[in-house]
Amino acid sequence: MKNKTGLKISTAILLTVLTLMVIGVFASNLVLKHVYDKIDKSDLYWNYNRILEQPYHHLKIEGGNITNIIFEQNTKPSVRVLNDWREYEKDVTFRAFVKNDTLHFIFPNKYKNLNERDWMSRTVLVRLFAQQLLSIDGSNTNLELQKLRQANISIKLNGKSRLEVESYNHNFDTLSVTQADSSQVSFEMSPELKGTQNMTFKNVTALLKDYTLLDIGHGYAAKLNLNLADSAAVILSGKSLKAMQQ
Repeated sequence: MKNKTGLKISTAILLTVLTLMVIGVFASNLVLKHVYDKIDKSDLYWNYNRILEQPYHHLKIEGGNITNIIFEQNTKPSVRVLNDWREYEKDVTFRAFVKNDTLHFIFPNKYKNLNERDWMSRTVLVRLFAQQLLSIDGSNTNLELQKLRQANISIKLNGKSRLEVESYNHNFDTLSVTQADSSQVSFEMSPELKGTQNMTFKNVTALLKDYTLLDIGHGYAAKLNLNLADSAAVILSGKSLKAMQQ
């Protein structure tokens, strides 16, 4: 009799646990569905959290050369961080704030292990948006400007940094570049665009120190003002070189 009673109690407990598990799964699905329904499906980057939405026209960025950071022009300014990466919330040195029309963005070059570093290097962890980006001051960063439509920009880059510009605009007016340490800057047309990939720069001023590289080989520079260290290099198109020799 006692065995039967114990069996009934065990069965009841098991059924209760199973019922609670089913209810838990059902409730979790409802919560996830509610969150998903609130997502703006027209937003290409809905899987990025917005951590800042103040306007700015200048960028001062420190760190981030262990991952990928992308800037795009957009009428709605914002700083977004990939949902799957929550480590930034635990790091007080990770910061983004706007002061004097400048976005100050600090990305600590930290990782827990080599697996995390490998994942970070293959992932776009941060996306920046602004209506126009007039200047960039970067240190130890890895930044890409995509679909750039503006005709003027000023760049200052140092440390172990890389800046790649993919332009939607074939004609630049003024390009000012200052580089130091082992930084690299390159310009090209966006690979999404059909037709010619040639660019034109009306005026290029470049001050290159140390072991730096500036690549404007995809464009013709009508006027060049270059100041290069012996160890620095500039990649120019044949048309630009012929214009310099005239």
